[in-house]
This record gives sequence, C-alpha cells and structure tokens, in this order.
Amino acid sequence: MISREEKNKIYVDEIKREKNIKISKIVFKILSIIMAIFLIIFLYVYFVGPKGLETHEYVIKNSDIPISFNGIKILHFADLLYGSTINKENMKKISDEIKLINPDIVFFTGNIISENYETNEDDINYLNSFFKDISYTIGKYAVPGDGDSSSFNLILENTNFTILNNEVISLYHEKNKITLIGINDKEEKEIKNSQDYTITLINNYDNYQKYNITSNIVLSGHNLGGEIKIFNLPLIGKDKYLGSFYEDNNTKIYISSGLGTKHHMRFMNKPSLNVYRLYNN
Repeated sequence: MISREEKNKIYVDEIKREKNIKISKIVFKILSIIMAIFLIIFLYVYFVGPKGLETHEYVIKNSDIPISFNGIKILHFADLLYGSTINKENMKKISDEIKLINPDIVFFTGNIISENYETNEDDINYLNSFFKDISYTIGKYAVPGDGDSSSFNLILENTNFTILNNEVISLYHEKNKITLIGINDKEEKEIKNSQDYTITLINNYDNYQKYNITSNIVLSGHNLGGEIKIFNLPLIGKDKYLGSFYEDNNTKIYISSGLGTKHHMRFMNKPSLNVYRLYNN
C-alpha cells in the first residue's frame, strides 16, 4: 500500500514533469522561430539581396565647374564582377537602366570579372558588346581594379572607353574643360595636380592618399558598401571607407556599392548605379 507521502511525491514529480515538458515545448518553439528567422534572412541575403538594381542620384554644385558643364549627367559604376551574382540574365536589366539614364559622360572604376570565374571567348564578346553599347555624348573612361587582369583591356577594346593608367587628361565640352585623373592603384606613379576643376577615378579609395593629389571629386568602388548593412552600417570588409559618401575638406568622395558580389550576399545594399549632375552655382 502506497503511503500519503509517496502519493504526494508522485504527484509533485508528475507536476514537475508536466512543467518541464511545457518549458521544453516553449523553448523548442522559440528556437524554431529563431531558426526560421535566420533561414529567411539567409535566403534573402543569398538569393534576393544580390538581385535588383538601384540608381543613386547626386547633385554636385561648385563655382569652379565651367558653365558649359551645367546639367551634364555623369554615370558611374564599378565592380561588375561578372560571374558572381551578375550574369547575362541580369546584365540586360543593367543595360536597360543605363539607356534610361542616357549619360553624357561614363566612368567605370574597375573590376569587370569575378576572381573565381574563368571567362571564355563568348563571355569576352558579350562583355565587349555590353560596354560598347553604353551611349554617351562627351566620353567614356575607365580605370582598372585590383582584380582586373589582361582581360580588362581585351574586353574594353573598341568600345570607345578610354583606359586611364595614372594619367591626367583634359575633358572638354564647348571649349571649356575640367581635368580628369585616372589612377591604376596597382601601380604607384607621381601624378601632377591641376588648377582646373578635377575629377579623379580610382578603384579603391583606401589607396588615394598615397598619390598626394588634390581633387574636387573622387569616384571609387571596390568595397561593395560592405555587402551586408544593418541600419546603413556595413558589416563585411576591413576597408576604412565602406559608406557611399564622404567629404574631406573640399573633396567630395563618392564610393559605388557596385553591381556584383564577392561573398554572394547583399542585405539592405542593392546593386547600384550612381548618377551625378554637375552645376555651376
């Protein structure tokens, strides 16, 4: 015969067991929800984030800009990284958006091919056609990126892009000019300053300071905006400059977040094109 104490103990044990089961179910539900949230975020970051396309527009005013350049539209893009999350399917979307922008001047600041992608003749011909079909009224200019190889020149051959390797040129419009500096930041070379309004192209702004030049505008890429952003704070990358705009004294620095990816991930940081309008104020 079971004593009262034993019955009470069995009853208490049963309550504890039911309580533990209830707690386990609650913990399991919480963990399941957390895992589901992480799975959804991962799927978005990996499959949705790298897709789509944004155009970021900026107005640049400066009294040193020649009046003939008023309203000139500049298209700037970088880090195509073809073969990463960029392929022929979404290149059509980029091409169509560029046609809508209808730029006067085009700047490309490097890194055409993903470092893990091996191109074939068909890729080279396709990319050549893409760059050749970009329309313009004044000029198209490019600087190589840290990941560009000999295929960079091969792809841009006969596309009307002028490749700048640590060169300073004058960019004319209606007999007025601004200075354009194109830096190949894989090669160190002394570059002279200009007294004109100056735009500098460089793939990685982290390397800009070592050239000891003065620019009104610096256009760069390379960092992909950190690829993953939370509340506009980049979470990937060791480079100092991961945002989209900085100002250093009288120099305006615009850093493209790029089109392709290095880690096949993007979050709150869609592939993008930059458009600048110049005005003499």
